[in-house]
Amino acid sequence: MSIKNIYRNFRYVVLDRKFKGITASQRKLPDFLVIGGKRCGTTTLFEFLRQHPMIAEPVIDHMGFFDDNYSIGINYYKSFFPIKNEENSKKLDYDVTTSYLTSPFVAERVAKEMPNVKIIVLLRNPTSRAWSDYNASQKKDASEKKFQSYIDKELEELKKNNFDDKVIKNAYDMSEPFSNLIKKGLYAVYLKKWLKLFPRENFLFIFTESFSKDENKVFKQIFNFLGLKNFEIQKLQRMSKGNYEKLNPKIQNKLDSFFEPYNDDLFKLINQKYDW
Repeated sequence: MSIKNIYRNFRYVVLDRKFKGITASQRKLPDFLVIGGKRCGTTTLFEFLRQHPMIAEPVIDHMGFFDDNYSIGINYYKSFFPIKNEENSKKLDYDVTTSYLTSPFVAERVAKEMPNVKIIVLLRNPTSRAWSDYNASQKKDASEKKFQSYIDKELEELKKNNFDDKVIKNAYDMSEPFSNLIKKGLYAVYLKKWLKLFPRENFLFIFTESFSKDENKVFKQIFNFLGLKNFEIQKLQRMSKGNYEKLNPKIQNKLDSFFEPYNDDLFKLINQKYDW
């Protein structure tokens, strides 16, 4: 390790995190992750999972360690979680970071550091997800015309390049929001890698649309997956729905047609199906 990296780690782990950084080696890693996808309802989970008496209060939403801060070292990550002891081991700790699902290198890094971690994945109709993501990013400047130009450009790019191969090789970049509206919805492409690194029983896949049908049923499913007794969430209200116009049917049909084979791959991969 270079002197520069040694100083960087000392600065972030010890100086910035202080006591928690000094005691990081004695701290837990999270018991489960919510890895995405973006605009799929992860904020709802982050806000309400903590109500369960056997789930610890999370420190921060979208921690982003395994993509943005991995070079600082695992002790920086551990500094955000409690000391290992009998009392703290009774509660489950978690990290909700929506970019983990789609970011390069993350699946391999998580497998290296936490090979037994449980993983929750929220999956939304990719056309709806793209439109929601665009509106959340553009806010007041959003327009169908701009959205159309972004997706046309991205569709053309996907025709010219083998994106599946890029994901396998971690040779892609997801940092630019308006160049990846479609790619973030190619769930099966990313999950193939995750499912090679972790056993299927480590995953819980939830379709975002099922929240609107029966939210408490979904939370019951989550608590069962985590090995916890059921707990009824109080004052349950979905977070960050956004307020924007419905997508033009012509654009929606175009995207639905593009995503159809990728959705079929997803349903076969996870052995679950939803009417998107």
